[in-house]
Amino acid sequence: MIFYFSGTGNSLYVARKIAERTGDQVCSMSEDAPDRPIGGKDEKVGFVFPSYYGNLPRVVQGFIRKLNIRPETYTFGVVTMGAVGLGSVTMLEKALAEKKLTLKYGCGIRMPANYIAYYNPMFFGRTAKSGAKIRKIADDIQSEKALVKRGRLISARLYQKIEELDRDFFADDRCSGCGTCESVCPVGNIKMTGNRPEWLHRCEHCMACIHRCPEQALQYGKKTKKRRRYYNTEI
Repeated sequence: MIFYFSGTGNSLYVARKIAERTGDQVCSMSEDAPDRPIGGKDEKVGFVFPSYYGNLPRVVQGFIRKLNIRPETYTFGVVTMGAVGLGSVTMLEKALAEKKLTLKYGCGIRMPANYIAYYNPMFFGRTAKSGAKIRKIADDIQSEKALVKRGRLISARLYQKIEELDRDFFADDRCSGCGTCESVCPVGNIKMTGNRPEWLHRCEHCMACIHRCPEQALQYGKKTKKRRRYYNTEI
């Protein structure tokens, strides 16, 4: 099984491409964790997710805590990242170790950088160039290669005052009330109230709502209005 978490679609894209070669089932970490033991001898369980400040997204942390993985399972992790992010591999290894599990394979893959709250999205061509890298990762996993590429935690600031992360989101006058933001939010943090989005204070800061708004009406603070939007068009 390959579990993924994705906002703009990069991690889902990578998870699906790996699954095409490995034949694994792709499941969302935004859903409930399986209520039964998974994995086992000659079985694989993997995690594909974006790097948030070189850390694990909160939803990934919580999902792993709830998983019951058999100790003999081959576990792997693939982190999608804009620049640096191998600290997320280190944090995944730590999260699994707390469950008495050993991360067998962990690496990162560079994808378009799209954290629009801090910078203008860039490197849009990376998706087209990622195919060979993804195939290599999938083949490594198929052969149960042992390799963990670790990095350091860049910052834990994203996880300070998590309930306040969405306070700077708003919809400007271009909002049509279409509800796209509500439907694409991977953690159900948005509801439409009077044809306007309302954020519910359990945000993961994936920025899916901003990037997927067809009117480019959603903003975060004062800087996003003129910034490019991005989502993986393969998804």
